[in-house]
Amino acid sequence: MNKGSYSDVEDEHNNTHEYIPEDEYGEETDFAYDALSVIGAYKGQRNSNGERHGFGKAILPNGDAYVGTYKNGHRHGRGQYRFKNGTIYQGCYREGLRHGKGVMRYPDNSKYEGYWIDNKKDGTGVFKFKNNDKFSGSWKSDMKHGLGTYTFCKTGAILKGMWLNDKKVKNFQVFYPISDGTGFTFHGTWDDNEMVSGKGYFVFEHLKCMQSGTYVENPFYENAKSVELQNKICKSLWLSNEILPIISGMLPCLPKTRSVARVRSSCDTSFLIADKVSAVDVPSPTMSRVEMYEHGDDLWAEMEDLETELKLNLQEADSNSSSYHEQEE
Repeated sequence: MNKGSYSDVEDEHNNTHEYIPEDEYGEETDFAYDALSVIGAYKGQRNSNGERHGFGKAILPNGDAYVGTYKNGHRHGRGQYRFKNGTIYQGCYREGLRHGKGVMRYPDNSKYEGYWIDNKKDGTGVFKFKNNDKFSGSWKSDMKHGLGTYTFCKTGAILKGMWLNDKKVKNFQVFYPISDGTGFTFHGTWDDNEMVSGKGYFVFEHLKCMQSGTYVENPFYENAKSVELQNKICKSLWLSNEILPIISGMLPCLPKTRSVARVRSSCDTSFLIADKVSAVDVPSPTMSRVEMYEHGDDLWAEMEDLETELKLNLQEADSNSSSYHEQEE
């Protein structure tokens, strides 16, 4: 790792070299601070090899904090990770990475709740944006990928369609609410620039009719002499002069796609039972002398709420696991 840098992923392969500060030694009075900057601080269970194993809590060199379970030196099972910038993740881990079901809350009040693979949103999940818009659907490598539904908070409109690598593609439907649960739906197709293109249909279920037409480029948009003027006119125009009864066979259908591969929905805590390590009771801290330098400053006080919450979750997971084994027998 480069001198004076860090990653938001804790390096637990070598717990004594997680971070190298710019000034490696500093003044003698800065020794306690430098010690914490080099290895962070950990309080919790370890295995016979001295690795973090079982329940524990850690403050990383960059100021991030983690409370949860470890397996052979890696975050594994259920835990809560708080980034220094205020982002909080609570959910499943596998070998140090977010993997399984979990919730990420961001400082701007946006939130993702769903599945993860190797630290990335992957599988089904719901993302609520800071403006309260919401996307619910499939994800792949942190991008919207597959069938999904996007709800616009301001208007209540609901878009259903297909995304590939975060880009809207193929056929789609948008429902526009009017009042008392009524509304109308537009059925159309995206072009390569995610613009509505070609043939489309407005379906008015409460009136039992539909309007067919075509979206074409607006020549006045490209010829507009200023950005301000472009913002006042539409990029495309809807042309129609035909009203029909609702004919479902004429409407563009939503694309069909294969189901998204699912990761395990539950956190792996079987190793706690197999190794006969309690998931809740944390023994006396097993720290190096360097780690103990900051103890007098009540280093762990701010993490007590996180610890209590995680213990309750682990008790529930342990209970569910015991019930599962009893059913198998």
